[in-house]
Amino acid sequence: MEEKHNNATPQRPEGARALNASVLPIDMLKYIEQIKNEEAYLKNEKNAITVLKTKQVTVTIVALKAGEMVHPGNEEGVGMLILQVIDGYISFESRGERAELRKGYLLSLNDHLSFTARANEESTCLITLFK
Repeated sequence: MEEKHNNATPQRPEGARALNASVLPIDMLKYIEQIKNEEAYLKNEKNAITVLKTKQVTVTIVALKAGEMVHPGNEEGVGMLILQVIDGYISFESRGERAELRKGYLLSLNDHLSFTARANEESTCLITLFK
């Protein structure tokens, strides 16, 4: 397996971190605290960090202040999206179907990425994309 790393950026200067390895422990609480303390969250009221990326799967932690939206990305070939609410309350809508998602809820969206997700209160979620 080829290990994949993310390089340092001006936003995250602490250096490279693994995004893919044979065994990859992910400290979710550490990353949630990190993204909520970064300027992007404080200024733009939302922030995210990808914690796992392979050819088949991408896992991203997203922090949103009340009223902020999550929009589908432009990843091609995505067959399934899973959104798990870690904390908070998110309204989700796709193709006329609505779901109210609170802490501990998990939602799957198959075969398309057309959706709207809005944080009704400060919220954190985990988004997993499968190709």
